[in-house]
Amino acid sequence: MIISRFDEDLNWLKSIKDFKITIYNKGLLIQDNSLGEIINIQNVGRESHTWVYHIFNNYENLDDINIFLQGRIDDLGCMAYKNPKNYLNPVKKYGFAASRYALLGPLHWGWHVGVEKDIRYKKAWENGDISRSKIGFRNFSKKFFSDIPYFVTTSYGGCFAVKKELILNYKKDFYYEILEILNKHKNPIEGHYMERLWCYMFTKNKLLRKSLKDVIYTKIERYLLKKIFEFKK
Repeated sequence: MIISRFDEDLNWLKSIKDFKITIYNKGLLIQDNSLGEIINIQNVGRESHTWVYHIFNNYENLDDINIFLQGRIDDLGCMAYKNPKNYLNPVKKYGFAASRYALLGPLHWGWHVGVEKDIRYKKAWENGDISRSKIGFRNFSKKFFSDIPYFVTTSYGGCFAVKKELILNYKKDFYYEILEILNKHKNPIEGHYMERLWCYMFTKNKLLRKSLKDVIYTKIERYLLKKIFEFKK
């Protein structure tokens, strides 16, 4: 397990057994050394930087299965398994695993992927605390994946598991190029791009059918939650 942490409480890791845990800490020093191996690094690039940093610096000795998780996962809803063991069976079967898949279509390739309209990022966007892109999401994607289609299997939240063999489909220089982009800002828009590209990057749409099922499931789930909320009102 590879954890990207800024200021999150990591005590939940104490209940995790049978995993080697590496924590990349981007905030104040962690006093409890029993949680796992702690590596202090610069606070740049969001969790996307952490994942690429780990891959680049461990390229020659990666673990067979790598589970990438944020420092807090209990607030991500369906975007992360609460129990990391739930990643194991699907990653062994498909080489990649996320708790919920989605689909990027022609309307999802906005220059800044809608971050500028997201209320969660409103203040950071207006203050310039999120960097802007000179080329936009679609061109960024084609820069690294020239044959990327308009319909792409995706997963959100930046939490996923992937097998070493799929990581090694790309040369080390590939990861260095992405790392150099993510290194330049605390909250680069490219970090939000990468969040949407991990699944395609490692699977090339092999999970497209599964993503279609999850899209339908998500729509039904949201509809039922809306009805429940309306009923309570």
